[in-house]
Amino acid sequence: MPRASPALLGLLLLGACSRPVAPASPKVLGAHADADSPRVVGAALVRGGDSREELLRRHPRVEPDAALKATLTDLLADGGQHLRWSAAPVEELACDNGGVRFRIQVRTPPACRERTCPVLAFYTTGCPRPGYHWRPEFFLRAGFIYAEPAVRGTACTEDWARADNGPLRVAAATDLEAASRCLRQRFTREGVVPKLGILGWSYGGNQTLVGMTRFAGSYDAGFALAAKTDLGSFLAQLAPEVRRARADEYGDPERDAERLRAISPVTWVDRVEAPIAVMLGARDPKVSLSDADVFVRKLQARGQDATLMIIPEHAHLTERPEEIAFEHAHLLQFFTSRFGLPLRVDTRP
Repeated sequence: MPRASPALLGLLLLGACSRPVAPASPKVLGAHADADSPRVVGAALVRGGDSREELLRRHPRVEPDAALKATLTDLLADGGQHLRWSAAPVEELACDNGGVRFRIQVRTPPACRERTCPVLAFYTTGCPRPGYHWRPEFFLRAGFIYAEPAVRGTACTEDWARADNGPLRVAAATDLEAASRCLRQRFTREGVVPKLGILGWSYGGNQTLVGMTRFAGSYDAGFALAAKTDLGSFLAQLAPEVRRARADEYGDPERDAERLRAISPVTWVDRVEAPIAVMLGARDPKVSLSDADVFVRKLQARGQDATLMIIPEHAHLTERPEEIAFEHAHLLQFFTSRFGLPLRVDTRP
């Protein structure tokens, strides 16, 4: 049977509340091979009693600054041909967390080599690699130092990738706090401590929310994309076969309920003391819109600076140029506003 197009699939899943999905654009450096596979395209989870339409109305898509989005689109189209700050030599920090040592790869824009600048810690399962990439290019040119901590769970080796599985995750998460200490110490200049932000997608989004909740105070602002906020609730909403497949990584929602509570950001909302933004795709079958709604409303009830945006046409992997520019324009607006920076991207070679 012929495979349905992404646009048709999105309309079937979300019905009248969905906007049409744009035709597929050429993919860019770093695109995922399975960005349109059923594994990462479907319908985000919604708990019984919640209305998908109401959640989309409560947390609607908001367009970012148009000029900023256009600038990022141009940077992306350049493909590193002329704009290659991210290709400069990287710095490798060794960070100790008790008996564990991990490395942090750091890229610094020219203007920040001799003065204090804000630092953004990007978390991902991928092992940090030097060389040009459009994502650090965006942040470097906006005035941020860009750091990639290779904490436990990062796929630098097979053993290291499994070092936060199951019962190991509670202790492994302390690497987030250790990375914060290392980065603040390294980039404090003449007594001026830098602002430190945290961001990531999926696994990195979960790391972001854990860093902002369980380790509140370690980071000054956090932006999580495609992140799970309540691991026990999320797993309980999955089909049994999918739940079993995730058990080694997270745990079983019944047998390991206490552990799942300990590693879930929602458990620690009362600790939060800094701004948090969450962005989810309504076509992302790996997240729960209901859980994110509960998480953000808990924060807002405490008077915290917390927002949730649900993008009707986005799935789990957003690798088309228009999606990249949209998300990163919001990221830059968030961090520049919270850290008091001008919203400016340097496009000089």
